[in-house]
Amino acid sequence: MKILIVDDEVVIRRGIIKLLEQSGGSMIEIDEARNGEEALMGIGLSKPDMILTDIQMPVMDGLQLIARVRERHPDMAIVVLSGYAEFQYVQQALRHQVSDYLLKPVTAEMLQEVISRVLLNDPSKWMASMDAASIRMMKDTVAMLVKSVMAENKTECDALIDAWGAHLQEGDYSLLEMKRIMGHLGLAFRAELLLVHKRSAGEDINPASRPASALEDLLRNWKDYMSEIISVVADSRAPRNKRVVEEAIALIGRQYGDASLNLTVIAEHGGLSTAYLSKIFREVMKKPITQYISEYRLEKARELLLREESAKINLIAEQCGFNDYPYFSKIFKKYYGVSPLEYKEKNSSQV
Repeated sequence: MKILIVDDEVVIRRGIIKLLEQSGGSMIEIDEARNGEEALMGIGLSKPDMILTDIQMPVMDGLQLIARVRERHPDMAIVVLSGYAEFQYVQQALRHQVSDYLLKPVTAEMLQEVISRVLLNDPSKWMASMDAASIRMMKDTVAMLVKSVMAENKTECDALIDAWGAHLQEGDYSLLEMKRIMGHLGLAFRAELLLVHKRSAGEDINPASRPASALEDLLRNWKDYMSEIISVVADSRAPRNKRVVEEAIALIGRQYGDASLNLTVIAEHGGLSTAYLSKIFREVMKKPITQYISEYRLEKARELLLREESAKINLIAEQCGFNDYPYFSKIFKKYYGVSPLEYKEKNSSQV
């Protein structure tokens, strides 16, 4: 993919080039121009897929450049760079059907998100070496890969990569062509993942930068990359997962005496699926939520047996969420080694 950066400030051009190189690696070719006039000359020579242009520039400003480009290249993607004070010019640019705009100062995530939207709008423009069927399959593969990564399903990711590899073998591509196609896949994947995940993930672990002397190496690199991306996604969720588990524990602490309290009730209270809550609770607490509830109730019952000597054991069991006294007695003995009655008598005699 070829991108032309048009800005009269060299610091801004260099900054955007650095951000582009970090996100796209060898799959992005970058040219630069200081004003609209230079840009028009460059467009004629390199025919970029996308233009990133400032608005206020000497010789020929961004609005004039956009108008001239639209006369000659009506389908070329154009993204406007603008400061807040220039936003009225952005509105004029939008009337020329620019693809998007970026407000300065440009960050990596802002740049990647805008480019992602442009890339995904019409992949055929920057994947000209592939036929229509392959482009459709790539789009489907990318969408399913992102879905599998978000579900943290490594097995499904590996299967999708193997299926894509089989498609490349059928296409009788050379190794160089397959490397380039896998680079396209990487760009599309990172673009889609950014839009779904709402943050960049693994930009420093690009599979295209890893050595490969055969298709098998390319596929293995991608499988390793998927493992790393899944780890990045999982780590980004860790704070939220911890918060969800803390909220579940707090609810158990308030309502452990309600015999109807269970996984379903807690999940509904938090607006979560039972499968998701069960999974993250086990990951954070290293035990199932049902086990945690049972152990919490037993501990509260043990405390009441010590504190309320005159209270009947069956009533203590009910206060702690156990409606079935024989069941309560059985699991209490299993957990503490003695029955509730034996525990109470033994500790009463020591007081």
